[in-house]
Amino acid sequence: MKKLSFLLLPILLLVIISHVHSQLPSRAPVNWYVLQWPPTYCIQLNNENPPGRCIEPILEHNFTLHGLWPADANGYTISCTDSVTVNWNQLIPPIESTLNKFWPNLKEGQPKWSLWKNEYNKHGVCGGLRAKEYFDAAISINKKITLGNLFNYLKTSGIIACDSLAFTKDQIITAVQKVFSSPLHVYLRCPSTGKNATHGYLNEVVLCTDLVEGKYNFISCPQPATPQTCDKFQLLMLPHPQPQSTKAAQRFEEEIDETSPELEQSWAKYAFSI
Repeated sequence: MKKLSFLLLPILLLVIISHVHSQLPSRAPVNWYVLQWPPTYCIQLNNENPPGRCIEPILEHNFTLHGLWPADANGYTISCTDSVTVNWNQLIPPIESTLNKFWPNLKEGQPKWSLWKNEYNKHGVCGGLRAKEYFDAAISINKKITLGNLFNYLKTSGIIACDSLAFTKDQIITAVQKVFSSPLHVYLRCPSTGKNATHGYLNEVVLCTDLVEGKYNFISCPQPATPQTCDKFQLLMLPHPQPQSTKAAQRFEEEIDETSPELEQSWAKYAFSI
């Protein structure tokens, strides 16, 4: 009997661990639907140390989804340390082409599906959503943007991507609110540095949603208690794509040469064919 108990103990521990890792936090009352302007994202990426690069050509007529982030009732994003096991090979292939249309990976040299995996593991889990629920929610919310892309709403209000035109935050917010049947509060997010001290680059637009009876609905984002990242700028711009640093590509080539000299010829062919 003691021997049987000893043999069953590891199995019991595995069951307990599996159960713990399958648990999710409670559902978040608010979810941020974070849309990003690719040229601004790429400017930030290129200014990192060491610099990163965006996949070219850089999208300049579309906002893309950054992620769906859980938030509390006051609008502050929620973080957690929970984790769940996901069968990515089963989940992603049926929806991959759909996700790529509005939620593409912008960064060069990233592993397959890494953006979606990271967003779910970092944000989806903390919002209390199973992986399929998370991606189904993103697809469902995207369909509510009836003109196809947020940028189309800005264009109809005269807000365009231009390196010499700037707009007030109110102008941009009013244009974004055309997504909704009635005006709702949204968040604008900007990098800490812009074109200059008064002109900032618009990086992200946050639309807020809730989940009622299995359906996501747009709601007003809670009024923030702290200043937003665009508040320091008088005017905002949607920049065009900027020339990218070659340092990241050079560093990647050097790493390949050092670790796999036999790949030098094939890498050079690839680099010049882009």
